[in-house]
Amino acid sequence: METFNLDARQLARIEAVHRGFLYQHLYAAACLFRAARSGVTHIVVENDEDVEVVLPDRRIYAQIKTRGSRLIFSDIEGALTRFDEIRAEHLAGRRSGACQFVIVSNTALGPDLAERAKNSAWPADVALVHPGCASPDAALPEPWETIGEAFEACRAAAETLPFSVLAPETLVWKLAGRILAASAGIEPNPNHTFVVDALPDLFEQLVVQLHDFPAPPLRYRPQEQEPALASAHQVRLVVGFSGAGKTSWVSQTALHATDRLAYYDVADISGPALASAVARELAARMFGSRGGTLGEILLPGASGTEVLFAIGRHLADDGLTATVVLDNAHRVAPGDIASLIGASQQLRFVLLAQPSPSIARLEATLGISAERLLGWSNETAAVEGASLGCRGDFADYERLLKLTAGLPLYVQNALKIAADSYDGSVDRLCTALEERTHIVETAQELILADVFDTFNDNERRAVAALSLSDVPLAQAEATTVLQRTFGIASADAAAAFRRLRSSGSIQIFGVDRFKIHDAIRPLGRAFLNVCGSPAVKTAQEAIRDLVMVALPKEHDRQRVFLLLRMFVALGNVKPLVEMATDELFHELGYMDEISAFLTEAAASPDIAAEDRFWALDGLVFAHFKDGDDTDIRSKLDRMDELIKANNLGQSERLAVGMKRMVFAARDKDVATVKRIMSELSRVLPQTPQHLRVAKYNYAHALFELGMMDECVSGTLDLIAEYYDLLGLRLADVMGNNPDKIFPLLKGENHTDDLKHLADSLDLQSKAVKATGNNPGLAPIHAMKFYSMAQSLDSFVRVGQELVDDFIGRNDYVGARDVIERNLMPTIMDLKLAGRVIPVRSQYAVVLAYCGAFDAADAEMTRLAPYESGLDARGQWELRNQRALIAHLKDNPPPPQWQMPPKLGGPAT
Repeated sequence: METFNLDARQLARIEAVHRGFLYQHLYAAACLFRAARSGVTHIVVENDEDVEVVLPDRRIYAQIKTRGSRLIFSDIEGALTRFDEIRAEHLAGRRSGACQFVIVSNTALGPDLAERAKNSAWPADVALVHPGCASPDAALPEPWETIGEAFEACRAAAETLPFSVLAPETLVWKLAGRILAASAGIEPNPNHTFVVDALPDLFEQLVVQLHDFPAPPLRYRPQEQEPALASAHQVRLVVGFSGAGKTSWVSQTALHATDRLAYYDVADISGPALASAVARELAARMFGSRGGTLGEILLPGASGTEVLFAIGRHLADDGLTATVVLDNAHRVAPGDIASLIGASQQLRFVLLAQPSPSIARLEATLGISAERLLGWSNETAAVEGASLGCRGDFADYERLLKLTAGLPLYVQNALKIAADSYDGSVDRLCTALEERTHIVETAQELILADVFDTFNDNERRAVAALSLSDVPLAQAEATTVLQRTFGIASADAAAAFRRLRSSGSIQIFGVDRFKIHDAIRPLGRAFLNVCGSPAVKTAQEAIRDLVMVALPKEHDRQRVFLLLRMFVALGNVKPLVEMATDELFHELGYMDEISAFLTEAAASPDIAAEDRFWALDGLVFAHFKDGDDTDIRSKLDRMDELIKANNLGQSERLAVGMKRMVFAARDKDVATVKRIMSELSRVLPQTPQHLRVAKYNYAHALFELGMMDECVSGTLDLIAEYYDLLGLRLADVMGNNPDKIFPLLKGENHTDDLKHLADSLDLQSKAVKATGNNPGLAPIHAMKFYSMAQSLDSFVRVGQELVDDFIGRNDYVGARDVIERNLMPTIMDLKLAGRVIPVRSQYAVVLAYCGAFDAADAEMTRLAPYESGLDARGQWELRNQRALIAHLKDNPPPPQWQMPPKLGGPAT
């Protein structure tokens, strides 16, 4: 999930505060590790001072300071005043023993503070300690500069403890969590104090909590919106296929949980014995070292439920809770789990299960809803791919996540196959998986084959036919596909859907829409191939037909993609060519889906000449949008040849003529532009629609020729004409969002006119900027109309240009607002994969202009794994953005533009 932040400075302050707390907790942990050999009796955290070290004859008060620059006197002035008050308490005898004060800093002293510390007036009992400076007492560790160094020092200290079954880093994080709880006055250390004599028991307790948990992965990558392990809910049910990362999530989050924890794999425990087995193990684990407590709990003849009740009572007496993880819970009867859970409110349960019919019964019996881990994000998959030597851009990883459902094991395995067998290309691997041409079986196929084998014939056929659709279908639509493909009756189809839903193979959306789970779809596609090419073709035709019927009523971007894939798979040239000549088709970003197919169709002698012409026209339009002139001339020549050889009509002559005129203008060929203009004027139909299109193309040609004043004049007339056609006034658009403008439109079917008005505004603003003037609100109004016309590609492009305009005027806050309010939500909500990296890298630069350099660096770091998968231009852009951010650090930009006071800005 993408995150945004309205106030970078506030975020930086928050992060600094939490870094300070973590540094302080790790410093306290280091004190605990060396306490016994230093003669310390108690360690107190967050009391009068951050850390207080108590020895038999004295008490050391340590104030911990973390700073990004050298420590100065104002940083510690308040601490020195508090030291005076504490010192007075000791002198008055209200506190026993001597007192000693230490200010611990992660940075060196500033010049002024260093001089003050040397002065004879400096208190003799106050020491200033920083990295590289010897500690004034063996009980205090030497400070570190960074969190990483602090953790490494604690890890090294933990390594000396005799707990070989537990990784030292695990013990450090668990201890830091316990210190955090003590700092908040939470049990079991509500008085903020750790007794040194009790440390062996504490360390042993932390070890026991994790002793039986599965080992976490050596390199764990979190899933999207990953939940915490412990929660206020008494019971939670986490469901996912094998490979979804449930056990890895549990073992990793257990490292950072402060609750008492226990883990049991209940796969081989009979239901009636469950309560007894869990109860006795839990009692021994939690109370085995507490004298007679264990005997009180494990009374002779006590049942499992009674033991659990006793455990809960003792936990309640101590104000504690415990979290019990039960793995493979789907293999135990819901009634047996219910009796286990009902024994005590102090025990919380996390049930890990695989999709199966028992899940619905568990939900009903326990009155809960299953949770699902959401899998890896695109960024996480890209980081994993980069670590394995793979390369791919955002769109490539988006394809991979669809093929694997984002489940960690499946993604990781697929990337290893890409690295080993496809030269690291994520694109090539995805193509092979989609076309079923890969030769190495994936872990996904091997693991889920067992699930697929449990299905009956109708269920397998349902998965097979519906695996062609990656968008949800209504039940009636899905039933139609099964009836046409395999002749399955409605009642039998409904029965298959019910069983597939209970097995987790179907994902439900809304009331009655569903699709085959992404992880299962590859197996269904393979089975459909086994059923033979006639079945494949029939299923494709059935999906094509139902999408074509529904699309005019409910425009759905993902359904358009699905329809395109069916057209391509079935070789339906005519509708593809018709869509390729539609401007909105290009605006919605569909061209990449079919460009190769159109190229093939344009070259095929078996395709009608008219269709070949319009296939070329669509490709040329795409080249113009991409700014790619390399192959335009040859395609225009082929279009002319088709017109002459086949005596094509006026529409074809006008289409190629307009494009030749703009192409010649790009070449600065004035003579050719004038000639084509003259030719087109003679044959152009004198209808308002044709004249408006011609005016726009003439203005576009003038722009390419550098005749900016003439271009501005031409677009002014055109904009006025479109406003009149739509029934709008400028006042209707000023300050209003599209939802307020739509009701004012005159007539119906506005999409083309809205798009052409936006094009005219965009062209005018470019021409005005080229003359060195400010285009005013034209770009903003162009964005509004592009949005209303669903011209998403142009909406994002103009938005990015507007961001650059704001930066050019030193309005960095305005630039950031455009990206955060308009561009980011659009590209993420509509999954405009091709635009994600350009917009996010531009966002990083805007953050740098706003002074949020840490956030800018973090954003560029997140984009780094995609870099090797970009084309040469994309890699060049990322390098340039990175270099610009570095430049801005050393050369700050001009101050933020301020609105003049007479317009509402701050008074000078």
